[in-house]
Amino acid sequence: MLNHKTSLFRALALVLLLPLLSVAYGQEGTWRLNLKDADIRAFVTQVADITGYSFVVDPRVKGKVTVLSSAPMNKDEIYDLFLAVLQVHGFTAIPGEEVIKVVQQVDAKQSAESLDRFPSVPSEQLITRVIQVNNANALELVPILRPLVAKYGHLAGVAAANALIVSDHAANIRRIEDIVRELDSPSKYEVEVIQLREAWVGDMVKLLQELAPDEIGKPGGADVARKYSVTADERSNRLILRGDQTFRDKMRGLIRKLDQPSATGGTTKVIRLKHADAKTLTEILKGVMGELAKEAPGAGGTAQGASSATRQTAFSIFADEGLNALVIRGEPSMMQEAELIVSQLDVRRAQVLIEAAIVEISDELGEDLGIQLAVGDESGGSTPVAGTNFTNVGRSLGEVLSALLTDSLITPAAGGITVGAGERDKNGVSWGVLLQALSTSAAANLLSTPSIITLDNQESEIIVGQNVPFRTGQSTTTGDGLSNPFTTIERRDIGLTLKVTPTISEDGLVRLVVEQTTEDVAESIENASDIVTNKREIKTTVLADDGETIVLGGLIKDDYQVSKSKVPLLGDIPVLGRLFSSESERRVKRNLLVFLRPTIMLDKVDAVAATEDKYNSLWEVDLGIREKLGMPQPEERPAIDTLFSPGSSGRMK
Repeated sequence: MLNHKTSLFRALALVLLLPLLSVAYGQEGTWRLNLKDADIRAFVTQVADITGYSFVVDPRVKGKVTVLSSAPMNKDEIYDLFLAVLQVHGFTAIPGEEVIKVVQQVDAKQSAESLDRFPSVPSEQLITRVIQVNNANALELVPILRPLVAKYGHLAGVAAANALIVSDHAANIRRIEDIVRELDSPSKYEVEVIQLREAWVGDMVKLLQELAPDEIGKPGGADVARKYSVTADERSNRLILRGDQTFRDKMRGLIRKLDQPSATGGTTKVIRLKHADAKTLTEILKGVMGELAKEAPGAGGTAQGASSATRQTAFSIFADEGLNALVIRGEPSMMQEAELIVSQLDVRRAQVLIEAAIVEISDELGEDLGIQLAVGDESGGSTPVAGTNFTNVGRSLGEVLSALLTDSLITPAAGGITVGAGERDKNGVSWGVLLQALSTSAAANLLSTPSIITLDNQESEIIVGQNVPFRTGQSTTTGDGLSNPFTTIERRDIGLTLKVTPTISEDGLVRLVVEQTTEDVAESIENASDIVTNKREIKTTVLADDGETIVLGGLIKDDYQVSKSKVPLLGDIPVLGRLFSSESERRVKRNLLVFLRPTIMLDKVDAVAATEDKYNSLWEVDLGIREKLGMPQPEERPAIDTLFSPGSSGRMK
């Protein structure tokens, strides 16, 4: 029993050592491999010892191998032999950064290889390569080359790059590259330009794509690399053909049959506008298309050519203001040009919020001091014997005498103190004295902040004020002597007027053409027979950035007036001269400035933001009024849509 076990152990040891004993060393650095029915893992171990590479073996790699080598081989040749043996048994080796993986061939194409460790790629190494195809169609080569690729390999075409992706052994890939190089020989390609006489190039290209989809593709199809092409030159209504002689002959024949006069003589189309004005756009297109018709090809020449040109350049356009639409009719080339112009002009126009601040500050001061004296004789009439009459201060001498004669009180002048005294004796001699000291002061601060939103390059106007009547004519007697009085009047807006035309440049700069007028009714003026107004007006053109506040101009006025009246000689006497003089001083200061701020609103978001800002300002005013009136404050601000709710009457609740 013991001898039997010993014999069995010796047999197993001999089997395990047989592969190692079959390696014969030849010259230095060469080996001979002779294996018969050796375990494949033992074979991998031998190759690892010879090459110095580290291997990781898939558990599914199993089997017996037989290798017979009569000539000595170096390390690289041994590794190439190793790859060939693995290939025969359905395995392969995938080199990585540190180790080489021995796996089944069917799993090899999912792994990335690293070939840096080899001075040259082994012929039996399984690799992946991209083969660029320059002239032929890569997709057409795939069915031709697929039978040449191993079953466990991979072959696919990339239409966008016109290239092939191949996974196979290096030697087989080199063979495929040679075949592709033979098939990818350049054809005799040429470019030919064909002038269309009747048809439109855009329509012609679509027809050719339908009639020859294999050569030039179908409309709307995938972008694939093709040998032939048909390109439309819309500017000159020409077709550009690229291909060999056969392709160009075929296309030329089709084009000749299709380039025939239109049966309807033109095309009609209705274009609904989104933003532009139909009437305005019609005038633009009539001018532009009229010039294009003059410059169209074939506008001159023979009678036959002129007739053809007449058909090509016919164009008409009409505006439907009710639907804000354009009705255009013409040849396809002109229609194409008109639609392009419409698409570029029919865009949403920007809006501009223009805020103005008109600030006016005024201050008026006046001081009057004067003494009126009068002595008269009633028997001699009402004419005074002597008196002083100064009209620049308070009451006049005539008012003093009238009060004396009628024994009535004189009304004091406004704005100060008036002291008067007088007497009339039994002989009819009367005298009177009137002392007046007046002082006036007036100050005003006017701030107006009108704002308005308008379209880009569109004039806008806002008026805040009164409609005041002005007398333009009057009559009390007609020509035949009969009484028929009448008065004609004209009503005119008096107040604040702001007229602005903004223009937005490409870089966001706003050009403003501004007319600003401030007009009000002045106080009554002596000897004035009608209404007198004070008017301040600014007309200017300025530039401002988006959101920038600029000052348009202003008026700074300082008016100082001194009026003195006195009796000659008597008025010059120190101290006592004040009894025979009158002095009036007036000082008026006025400061008027106009500020402007444009804000560009390009879309709906900007318009909503500007609306919310103004609504918030209105809400703050409403809260202030409620607080002054002692009304309860609302818990939250109502939405802006409540202004239009039924029953709201425009009031915040």
